[in-house]
Amino acid sequence: MWRKFTTWRGPIFIAVISAMVLWLYFSGQLSLYIHPRYHLFTAVMSMIAVIAVLWGVGYASQPNAAKASASGDGAEHDHDHEDELPAGRWSMAALVGSSVLGVATIAALVLLPPATLGSVTVENRAINQSGLGDTAASLEAARQGDDASFAAFTVREWAGILRQTSDPAFFRGKPVEVIGFVAEDPENGDVFYLTRFVVSCCSVDAQPVGIPISLPDWESEWAAETWVRVTGEFVVNPNLEENHPLVVRPQSIEPTEQPREPYLF
Repeated sequence: MWRKFTTWRGPIFIAVISAMVLWLYFSGQLSLYIHPRYHLFTAVMSMIAVIAVLWGVGYASQPNAAKASASGDGAEHDHDHEDELPAGRWSMAALVGSSVLGVATIAALVLLPPATLGSVTVENRAINQSGLGDTAASLEAARQGDDASFAAFTVREWAGILRQTSDPAFFRGKPVEVIGFVAEDPENGDVFYLTRFVVSCCSVDAQPVGIPISLPDWESEWAAETWVRVTGEFVVNPNLEENHPLVVRPQSIEPTEQPREPYLF
């Protein structure tokens, strides 16, 4: 029994995890973890893994294997005992530890619903430190753009433009309409960040980007991680004690559903 477990432990874990990845792929939720450019590759590799495990199970179940196993019946008792004994204390610890980790990983995949990154991750990763893309291109697009262009901007483009300039005149006549989730700005009480995550490869490298929304006492109206649509314009921050020279003065803030793909790629 112990020998069978140690033999099939790895393939079973691989098969279950691969099956979960395929479920995420076909349910359209794989982008919560991996950049879409890798979806097809990941799905194909998972299919190959499942097929390989099934083939291995079938091969091991062939009569020859069974006969080979049965042929050792006379000596099986002693042989099994020899196999059941771990090579040493550290080998046993490694085996048990890896087994527990594998079971825990599978349990987490099965029991926990897929979820997006949130404000906790924002707190642990500096906002707007990376992930802004080509900020010079965003600035040029804003300089030459019209209302349709501005409507296509996300918080990433606006945050990139803010990186390039804080001239209030540049933003005059450029309407802002973007969606994101509410995240606290720990250094400015009258401001919250309208935030999205930018993913380059997978959620491990996700970087938060956002634009400051001026709304005194915003906590009384909006909970952190609430998805909202904000329309307004950039103006000079009325609170001179804050470190944002420009903020969005909202004309409206409305709750909205989380996008099907909440991350920006």
